[in-house]
Amino acid sequence: MTNFVVGKMGLACRFNWPTHNNGWFSAADDISRLIVNLSYNNPNDKFYIIGNNDIETLSYQKMNQLFPHGNVFNTYNNKKKLGEKYHHAGWKSPLEYINNNSISIDYGIIAFGSVLLRNVPEKTYTKSGTIAKPLDRAVKYIAPYVHTLNELGIKWVCLVDDPRHFHNKIVDLYNKPEIYLSQVKGSHKFSSIVSYDNQDIVECDIPVKYSYVESNVVLDEIISPVGDDLEDRKNKMSIVLNHAGTDETLDNTSKLGNGHRPRYPILKEWILDNFKASDIYGKWSEEIMKSSGAFKGIINRGKLYPEMMNWKHSLCVPIDKGWATAKYLEYLKCGISPFMHPEYDSQRNTNIQDFYRVQSVEEMRDKIAMSDDTHIKEINRGIEECLSNEFVSGQRINDEIYSALGLERNIRNEMRDLWTPQKTNNLEEFFS
Repeated sequence: MTNFVVGKMGLACRFNWPTHNNGWFSAADDISRLIVNLSYNNPNDKFYIIGNNDIETLSYQKMNQLFPHGNVFNTYNNKKKLGEKYHHAGWKSPLEYINNNSISIDYGIIAFGSVLLRNVPEKTYTKSGTIAKPLDRAVKYIAPYVHTLNELGIKWVCLVDDPRHFHNKIVDLYNKPEIYLSQVKGSHKFSSIVSYDNQDIVECDIPVKYSYVESNVVLDEIISPVGDDLEDRKNKMSIVLNHAGTDETLDNTSKLGNGHRPRYPILKEWILDNFKASDIYGKWSEEIMKSSGAFKGIINRGKLYPEMMNWKHSLCVPIDKGWATAKYLEYLKCGISPFMHPEYDSQRNTNIQDFYRVQSVEEMRDKIAMSDDTHIKEINRGIEECLSNEFVSGQRINDEIYSALGLERNIRNEMRDLWTPQKTNNLEEFFS
């Protein structure tokens, strides 16, 4: 038996999706799906959530459905003390729970979300020598993880599914991750204090391993091959894509305030200028939304996936050069051709076939013009290579995590049908 601490630093782990998201989950909830999968397929291990979460709001029936082995535990106390904001005390509660119950934690599996420089109250000092006062958000969503990991001193792995969450500096996180498991490979510089007692800043390089982290989005789903009904789909080319930053405008051509390049120029060149009947779902500025009727705004996954099952083709646009997002898997599971921008997965980490790696708009248009029989064949080949039982059962991501921690894992994962999206046949059904 192995005891793990788990969660997502910077966000709440949500399991009660009908309450939060109209019966579905968002991208921020993929770590929760992973915890569900890890706990089910590793029944002899125990998983302790050390950050903000809603697990105690689950009904008995839902709790038993998600965690039938009873091996997931909440350590975070969100109960308000008299005269105090609950999160001002809550950041200490995971460590207190672990110590009070004499639990020996072996390892950690923690995902990075949005994190600030200073997060734990009363532990670090500013350059002027005063005690740093972290923002409330940091105390609520980040401090429980940072403090617990520091005090436990355990070996842990960090999952990163967004380049914006590759943090160069978290001042008070001195127990650094052993490795980043991500959707790209390489190394990443990280700096922090030596300890609470020694606040000299030190820098190190942490290895980054491509580990199929994007497969969290398809865990415990039944993926069906595409059939002849592909030819009946009405939407030839559409896309799900958000802006790269809140300051993105029609005229952006250089890097945005967050350091990332704008996405609109790619969207215009590859989609808007070439496919007049396309739909574009995602978050964009009001200026960009008004520029074209193709923009449909934000839609949750529960309504998006059935809508996508009426599409034939789409384009995967990278957040940063080289990155593979979860988008190609979301398209494949909905029976859509996941054509890839030249800079998407340019490291060639994924199993996707070369057919979908296009170097120009012209090449993509030529391939789209091929017969439906060709597209049925290629989509099903993509499903076979990227969405086999190895990935949707969690076998690959489970093995990657345990291996990164130096643990032997000789378990054959079982497949569960928990989150399979269903197709709607008409607009009335879709909007209901």
